[in-house]
Amino acid sequence: KAVVSTQSTGECLRNNELTLSATCREVVFEREVQQAADPELDVTLLTRCSTAVSKYCPKSTDQKDLLTCLEANLHRQGVTMECRKVVKSRMKKEHSNYQLNPALAQACEDDVKSLCGNVLADIARGAKKDGEGEIISCLKDNLSKVSVLCEDQITVLLEQEVEDYQLDPLLVKRCKGDIGAICPDKREDEVEGCLRDHISDIKSVDCSKQVIRLVVEAHGDVHLDPILMRACQEDIAYICPRRDHGKGRVIECLQATAKRDSNALSQSCGSMLKSRLDMWAAAFQRAKEYDSALEMADDLYRSIESSKYKHELLAYFLLSLVIIVILSFCGGRWSKPKPVNKLY
Repeated sequence: KAVVSTQSTGECLRNNELTLSATCREVVFEREVQQAADPELDVTLLTRCSTAVSKYCPKSTDQKDLLTCLEANLHRQGVTMECRKVVKSRMKKEHSNYQLNPALAQACEDDVKSLCGNVLADIARGAKKDGEGEIISCLKDNLSKVSVLCEDQITVLLEQEVEDYQLDPLLVKRCKGDIGAICPDKREDEVEGCLRDHISDIKSVDCSKQVIRLVVEAHGDVHLDPILMRACQEDIAYICPRRDHGKGRVIECLQATAKRDSNALSQSCGSMLKSRLDMWAAAFQRAKEYDSALEMADDLYRSIESSKYKHELLAYFLLSLVIIVILSFCGGRWSKPKPVNKLY
């Protein structure tokens, strides 16, 4: 009972860390850092996932990779709901504070210093809390500038967030209202795609900036756009088999192929690529409203400009404008009162 009570108290403190006193929070965080570096110290994780550990992550596995192993096997048979819950809790911590993700902290140490100095300063003076994912968000915003090793670690987080948007603390915080209004019935693995598809409908400025980031990330790595990936999977395997996934190389390959030969891509891939061009155009238009997001969206602009479909998009926008003008004119004509014949 004492062990169970201790575990419950520890989990309670972990889950309410941001509401604790400064002294208590420091102690709890130091314990979390130790357990992240050596999961064997995480009694709650080992106890609640004992069956999964013995089945999928045996003692022969490097114990420092234990949490990574459990994450990879989270939905396999024999992993209990209790185990999944505690693993998800640890994953949320990894996505909220880079210091609780040893692999990422090591790979991105220099990048944090060189690219996120202003965020570190804000955290130091209490203007921001790193437990809310501010440093990791900074690295995401600068994904095209980080080192290769850091990019690999950030990509792991992004792939996990596509599967469960709740792992992205800033997206959850800043898009709560829009998610409820626009994507109320979507599964956890559908929310990011839903927000990207409806970027023009998002009301909140803070949420818009987060969704612009999602669009840029998916443009950079096609694996972060499951719908496009499914539509173009065979095309990518046949046409772009040796292209690295990052920095928009696969999208660039698909666009170049379509530009050379309009029939080179499968119908499903070509159609989905066109719809993505609409999305990128909408995201870029929103990004133009915010200076902080405009630089991040440069790659979207280049894709739109280089695409063979850009004239079709322009024609589409012009046609829409003409239709609106005609309807407005006709509406005015229809609503104009008819003359009344007076009888004298």
